[in-house]
Amino acid sequence: MTQGQLEGIPEGIQKAISDLEIRIMDDIVRRIKLNGFSTASADWQITRLQQLGMSEAEIKEWIRMALNVSEKEIDRIFSDEVYKEYMTHERAYKVNGFEQIPFEQNKELQSTIEAVRQQTDDTFRNITNSLGFVKQDTAGRLYPVSLTEYYRITLDEAMLDIHSGAFDYQTVLMRVINDMTKSGVRQINYKSGRHDRIDVAARRAVMTGFRQVQGKINEQVAADLGTDSYEVTYHVGARPSHQPWQGKVWTMKELREVCGLGTVTGLHGANCYHDYRAFIPGVSTRTYTDEQLQEMVGKENTKRTYNGKEYTTYEALQQQRKMERNMRKTRQDIHLMKEGGAEEEEIMLKKARYHGQMQMYKDFSNKMKLPEQMDRIYQDGLKGRFDISDKQYEKIINQ
Repeated sequence: MTQGQLEGIPEGIQKAISDLEIRIMDDIVRRIKLNGFSTASADWQITRLQQLGMSEAEIKEWIRMALNVSEKEIDRIFSDEVYKEYMTHERAYKVNGFEQIPFEQNKELQSTIEAVRQQTDDTFRNITNSLGFVKQDTAGRLYPVSLTEYYRITLDEAMLDIHSGAFDYQTVLMRVINDMTKSGVRQINYKSGRHDRIDVAARRAVMTGFRQVQGKINEQVAADLGTDSYEVTYHVGARPSHQPWQGKVWTMKELREVCGLGTVTGLHGANCYHDYRAFIPGVSTRTYTDEQLQEMVGKENTKRTYNGKEYTTYEALQQQRKMERNMRKTRQDIHLMKEGGAEEEEIMLKKARYHGQMQMYKDFSNKMKLPEQMDRIYQDGLKGRFDISDKQYEKIINQ
């Protein structure tokens, strides 16, 4: 399975989770707008508990909807995607004179799939039961806040600032939007204090489960073919610590000791796109020789310059991911500004920012010889116009 195919596996679930995130942020903005233009500060105090209760009920329904979509996607992944992965080994069996057990009849594998599917489903329920945001204290330290508490604090502060006259509606709206999109809705572990954006947590849950099953298939194939050797795949832009062992042949013991199989930072770990497949010494042929690997990695580690800074291929990919995250934040900003009734001039300025980010992204990708990953930018599923024309952009930046 290629890097692109692996990246595509959690797309459906990430879309459902992104929808949940924007629904929650929309609701906060909508309630600030609803109460922010009221002339009497008492109106907020009168409706406060009622509105917080309404939001809590709506969020429970949105979570139920997201879980319903996620459960269907998990079922699809652990049936269709796993089946496709299983059948990619069919040729290895035939070439070596073995017969592959039909997918549905492989009882040991089916048992593993069901256990991992249930484990992944449970993980999703844990994620949605611990949602919150991250705020910053006066010393600049980040601390997690539960979703219920964030609603209460954010709406109370917004109403106090607006009705006291300390800040106008537009200023408060922009502050709240930036606060929300900078943090994003997060899964919070209240015991450890660890927190991750829910799209990241969701993606990790899916990929962890899929990788477990994928590893089981790989090891079962090797056992059927009577080998303890595996060829690790190669991909462009591997992290430096993975470059020494990618593309080479290792025993299972070496996969664990050298490649770090079973660890978060090693083979099949977090954000690792390498795989390991059965290899029969003296029969199988390596995809790349050591000399070819050395040449390819050498080219990747030859730095290219952009705006005075040098990047290897791996570093350029990391910068590209950062640009994509920044653009997704700006898209959320624009969407929420529209929902909150922000001034058109402020929306146009934010669109100009997005336009500039997009131009830089395209230019950087071109200079670094990297394909543009537009699907990563648009994975939020937001509708509407976020960009402006080059003419409008020039007019704004020259003002």
